[in-house]
Amino acid sequence: MASDIRALTGVRGVAAGVIVLYHFGNVGLYGGGQLAYYKIPHGYLLVDMFFMLSGYVIGLTYRDAFDSGHLKNYASFMLKRVARLYPAYLAIGLLYVAKIAAGLSGQDTLSMFSPSDIVGNLLMMTGWGLHIHPLMGVAWAASAEMGSYLLVPLLMLLTIRRSPLLCGLTVVAALAAIYMVSISGRGSAGPLDVTNGNSFYPMVRAVAGFTLGLALFRFSGVLDRLSMTAQDILLACILIAIVVTVTIAAGDRLLYVLFIPLVAVLSRDGRLAQALFGNALVYRLGLISYSIYLIHPLFVSFAVRGWRHFGQTETAYLLSSLVCFAVIWMLSELSYRLVEMPGRKFVVDLFLPKRDHVPPAPTAAP
Repeated sequence: MASDIRALTGVRGVAAGVIVLYHFGNVGLYGGGQLAYYKIPHGYLLVDMFFMLSGYVIGLTYRDAFDSGHLKNYASFMLKRVARLYPAYLAIGLLYVAKIAAGLSGQDTLSMFSPSDIVGNLLMMTGWGLHIHPLMGVAWAASAEMGSYLLVPLLMLLTIRRSPLLCGLTVVAALAAIYMVSISGRGSAGPLDVTNGNSFYPMVRAVAGFTLGLALFRFSGVLDRLSMTAQDILLACILIAIVVTVTIAAGDRLLYVLFIPLVAVLSRDGRLAQALFGNALVYRLGLISYSIYLIHPLFVSFAVRGWRHFGQTETAYLLSSLVCFAVIWMLSELSYRLVEMPGRKFVVDLFLPKRDHVPPAPTAAP
């Protein structure tokens, strides 16, 4: 398998873009602040695709990491995961602090954060069900993903390193967990939109998606038995099914299940997958998707301010949003080039001996 799965990287960019559009549309501009400007049905579910993609790539990259030297390899693995997520998380978190300190976050003030909130945010624990008030609301996903990393040896044992039957039972358990989240009644915009750190459901949501991604890594190779044309047709059918599901609002659970074969087919990096998700623009968005995801909520309020200042028309909000999109893209590029990549290298070089370094992971990295 190629070390650079462009389609998996690119679909992360598409997912991040949809989440940005979802949050910019889901703001109250009409009816006294009660009606959204526009809605993207199930837009919040793209986060679950992130979890699946992360599980797949971790399985691909670290499938042999725990054969021997378990504790040493585990410590090395966790350090590299922290190096991947934390530098951008910290740097972008400081932008949120600056926005609040400048009085640009509505009624939010720094005094809202207790000492335990500060520690919890610094340690990326806002998605762990510990009742920590988040500085960055969207960071629950990065936090919960970090929690999934803590379980990687066990999850890999259940999905990759033992019998197919055990893997199948683990998949059933993961899907059952997603079903339990969907009926918990804690979803905000939809049954699976469970993000509040006052329960363990966000962590369950992340671990379940991550587990499915590991299982996909184990079994997606069966798709190689199909011809390239058959893979392209299968991908087209899955994408059509997703569009139809979103259009008719068929429900979170069906769309969630459709993400599973989508990730599997994209992992083969076929012709259609490359054309749609591996082209230069989409691929680049995928590389900077983590920064896009963390940065974009900073600017939703600025788009609303622009709408108010320039006449409260749809055109005013559209233009304000476009300006915000450009700034988000620029800042995400800067974050990727000046924070994410240098930060990762700095942490790894500082704490790991050179002999413990491994070749770069596939660039569909989580």
